Amino acid sequence: MKITIAGAGEVGKHLSKVLAFDAHDVTVIDVEEGELSNLSNHLDILTIKGSALSISILLEAKVSDCDLFIAVTHFPEMNVASSVLAKKLGAKKTIARVRDPQLLEEKNIKLFNEIGIDSIIYPQALAAREITKFVQETATREFFDFAEGLLSLYVLKIEEDSPVIGKYLHEIVALQEDLENFRIIMIKRDFSTMIPRGDDVCLPHDILYIISNKKGSKSMLETFGRKKFAVNNIMILGASRTGRATAKNLQNLFDVKLIEVNEARAKIIANELTNVLVINGDGRSTDLLVEEGIRNTDVFIATTGNSETNILSCYLAKSVGVKRTIAEVENFDYIALARDMGIDTVINKKTIAANSIHKYTLGEKTAITSSRYLTETEAQVLEIFIQPGMKITEQQLKFLDFPRGAVIGGVVRGKDAFIPKGNTQIKNSDKVLVFAMSNALNEVKKFFETDK
Repeated sequence: MKITIAGAGEVGKHLSKVLAFDAHDVTVIDVEEGELSNLSNHLDILTIKGSALSISILLEAKVSDCDLFIAVTHFPEMNVASSVLAKKLGAKKTIARVRDPQLLEEKNIKLFNEIGIDSIIYPQALAAREITKFVQETATREFFDFAEGLLSLYVLKIEEDSPVIGKYLHEIVALQEDLENFRIIMIKRDFSTMIPRGDDVCLPHDILYIISNKKGSKSMLETFGRKKFAVNNIMILGASRTGRATAKNLQNLFDVKLIEVNEARAKIIANELTNVLVINGDGRSTDLLVEEGIRNTDVFIATTGNSETNILSCYLAKSVGVKRTIAEVENFDYIALARDMGIDTVINKKTIAANSIHKYTLGEKTAITSSRYLTETEAQVLEIFIQPGMKITEQQLKFLDFPRGAVIGGVVRGKDAFIPKGNTQIKNSDKVLVFAMSNALNEVKKFFETDK
């Protein structure tokens, strides 16, 4: 697929890496030569220095032939205008990044469609939606639904007192009454990610990625010694766009406090969010956090514009007994550090935005209906609808030479969802979840190609 990206900022750079790795034909436009040079030196992409509002630059980028035009510059007006121009010049689909949450209203989305913009993304709203979801699922670090909720991916950390430490995976599997309800499909250990086998052992501090159907979620949590807890009090540090959107989502569900250091901004937010207690103060002050009741807080969320502040404040919250901490971390180099410091959940807008946009790059030939890159791993999740002629349907799974760096984690057949075994044979119209390491992705896709 031919893809043009306007903007080589943080989101644009991350998208360029993801899409170039997927072997798309990527062109990046930006006014900053330094950002472009850095990209072209590390990726097999074309870069063009200039404004995305320049018709001559757009023509040089051959947007008339591009399948997808993505505008993610720092300037929302430029994103909208350049997307409209690209569409008029022949781009098949256009996506524009915006910063005004009102633009996400249905009537405004329809207006954008009418002027030639197929989709708009607001990364802060996407991040707030993820945070809201994680707040309500308290037994795991993260979780993601697939196949309309019939299968879910849970992310758990193995603590020092976990009952599964030292156990082989085949021993954990043997504890299940029904082997078709959940499975460990990936382990993050130190700085490496692996697709586990039955003779692998669970170690302290492992991050487990577990796929489960609805019937298996309760027994899965019991197996790994995880319990849900009630959430009443939430404290949010930082009235950034993500922080404001999160507070708005949560204000009618929980008792929410929002701490903002800027007095003028705090007053504006207090008028906007009438069910949120807005406090003007420096959230980096331990005395202020204690005074405002951090010891009685169930979930602490740090969404300032500074990753270091978010990590350190969550670490402080954890040290005084807060059950759940969520930090917005934009620097990829800090994500592993945040995990090691005991931060429960890390939110990264670049990854979230890339996952949202990536669905528009999925070709029809492989019938991939959705995909997700998993933060801090070298893995991707693919949701695939099975069609006639696919190699994956030819034999039982144990007889297929499926890549070792990948696993079929779940199958949806009609209204039933189950974990496949070696003697499972995939059938037409099934929907499968495939977890694949980056180096196995191309081989995996061959099993799901059709002649269409």
